[in-house]
Parts: sequence; structure tokens; C-alpha cells
Amino acid sequence: MTKCKLIVVEGVWGLGKTTTAQFIYDHLIESGVKVSLFLEGDLDHPADYDKVACFTVQEYNRILQKHSASIALIRSMTEDRGAYKFIPYGKCRREMGDVLPDELLADVMQHDIYDGILPLERYCEVHLTRWREFVQTQLQRDEITIFECCFIQNPLTAMLGRYDAPEEAIINYVLELANVIKPLFPQLIYFHPGDVRVTLNRAFEKRSSEWKEGVTQYFTKQGYGLSHGLTGFDGLVEFLVVRTHIERKVLRQLPLRKKVIDNNDLNWDRVRQEVIRCVDVYSGIDHYD
Repeated sequence: MTKCKLIVVEGVWGLGKTTTAQFIYDHLIESGVKVSLFLEGDLDHPADYDKVACFTVQEYNRILQKHSASIALIRSMTEDRGAYKFIPYGKCRREMGDVLPDELLADVMQHDIYDGILPLERYCEVHLTRWREFVQTQLQRDEITIFECCFIQNPLTAMLGRYDAPEEAIINYVLELANVIKPLFPQLIYFHPGDVRVTLNRAFEKRSSEWKEGVTQYFTKQGYGLSHGLTGFDGLVEFLVVRTHIERKVLRQLPLRKKVIDNNDLNWDRVRQEVIRCVDVYSGIDHYD
């Protein structure tokens, strides 16, 4: 059996994705497997973007013209990739402090890959390119990489939540992404949400008021939520029901190894055993052959 080089943990908030991804990482480390872990929002993520702005050459030149006093700073933060220029402003602020003037930062953030004004076509293009680059690099490494949520959740967050893209376009994009990562023999672990309202309530109980307000606004004040008149907590539940419906369709068509886990009873002992068995078989830990 070919060993996998990528494990992805997916599901809506409140189901234990982060806990499970960390558990898999710890288990593989204890088993002597070389492994890397990237959780949601990691500024160093090798296949995703967080707090990164993307510009065409024309857009970038307009930024330089408008903020001529900061040209040297802007260029020092810029990464050239193909037809686009990227400014990883989150990473730069982490490493350099708040060096960006407020007006410049606001203009840069207007081009954020997840929250800015990018057209849907560019969003898909830059992400597929990013994933292809990751796959080529990962094929040369003798290790397993674990990702939390960036394979299904993030595309649906953007394509449905922000762009209100058609269901067929979303499914086709994720299937295209699946074909990109197939050379890594990936293992997908997907947490079934069960009763979405109960699951979301559980997530809300553990999150800050700022997070709750931010996520509600994101999914009700733009894209699908705005076009369907969604509001408040009930609107967020309705969005997640639709998202889950699309995810189930995606799962049925994915040409990848996948494990669907139901943890609505929060039986973590059972879940850990399921996860260990699944991970050990496909990562080459010879306990079950």
C-alpha cells in the first residue's frame, strides 16, 4: 500500500477538527513518523493564504503611485509569483511590527485573497497554483503533512459564502483540487455535522463574542447570505445546512481515501480509536496489516 503524504481534517466549527489534527500529529510523532502540522489561520501555511493580498501588475503599480513615500517598504514585502504580486501583510506585521501606515494597510487589505475585492476566477487560480506548488514540494519530502480544514471548508467559505458561486462550480473546483493532490495519496478525515444547529450552538459556547459576531456577519452580509436574506444565528444555521449539503455531494464524488466520523455524542475515546486505525494503516504504521 502506498503511504500517504497528506492528511486533511475537515468539518464545520465545533466538531473537534483542531483537536483531532493535533492528536494525529502527536500520535505520528510518538510513532516515529516525520510529520508537519498546519492549523487554520497559520501564516506560514504552504498550500493556503491567510492575510495575504494579491495584485495584478496594474493594481500593484497603482498602490505604488498612491503610496510613493512607502515604495521601498512595499517592494521589500512583495513576492512575485507568475502574473501576480503578493504581499503577505500578516506575516510581515508579525515579523516587522506595525510598520505599514494605516491608509496603506487598508488599501493592501482591499486585495486580501479571502476578504478583498478579488474576482472569483483569480481566487481559484491562485489557490490551485499554490496547491500545485505544495504538491511538487511535498513529493520531494519524506514526511506527512497534516492540514486542518483548507481543502473543503475554505473553498466553500469563499466560493459559497463570499461569492455565492453556483453549486456545480464549487463541486467542480473541489474535485479539480482533489486531482491536484492525488499524487500525495491523501487521507481525508471528515467530521459529519449531524444537527447543524446543535453543533453551531456548541461552537458558539466556546468562542469569543468577537468571533461569533465576525462569522455571523461574514456569512449573512455578503454572497449567499445577502442574496438569500439570511440574518443572525438562524441565518448562519441555514447557510451551514446548505454548505453541508454541498460537502456531502463532494464527498460522494471525491476520488480520495476518506473517513467520515460522527462525533455528535462527543465520544472522544471512540473517535481517537477510529482516527488511529485510519491514520496508521495509510501512513505505514504496520499495526493492522
